[in-house]
Amino acid sequence: MEINLINPSGVNKVKKDHFNIAIGGNYELNKKILNTRNINLIIDPELLEEDFMHSRNSGLNHVLVKLAKKNNIGIGFSLDRLNKLDKLNKVNLLGKIMQNIKLCNKYKVKYYIVNFNNYKNSKDLLSFGLSLGAKNINIIQEVTT
Repeated sequence: MEINLINPSGVNKVKKDHFNIAIGGNYELNKKILNTRNINLIIDPELLEEDFMHSRNSGLNHVLVKLAKKNNIGIGFSLDRLNKLDKLNKVNLLGKIMQNIKLCNKYKVKYYIVNFNNYKNSKDLLSFGLSLGAKNINIIQEVTT
């Protein structure tokens, strides 16, 4: 099965016979993606810029995670995005990813580590996922942009 990577502006360009991966963003975009049929995976639902005054904005909440469960859409975390950040933003993004993993564990939503560059072996990626709190992590390594 071929992988179809969908940019935020092209959520409506879904191919039915492909594994469709949509790139997330703000809350409204994530909600639109999770309501779209034939999307298999949303990656990077976390925002780096916006946090609330007393809490972290991870791009997902219990409502969106329940919607992902209902529509059988997985949540993906991209290593490529993580490696491009400076130390402070990397720490903030890791915290948001950990928060989203906790939500996925609680509501039994599938989640994935997506590796765009194929530079790590699967055991390293599984170890990384376990260190973030993942219980049943899945790895996708064959993605090319």
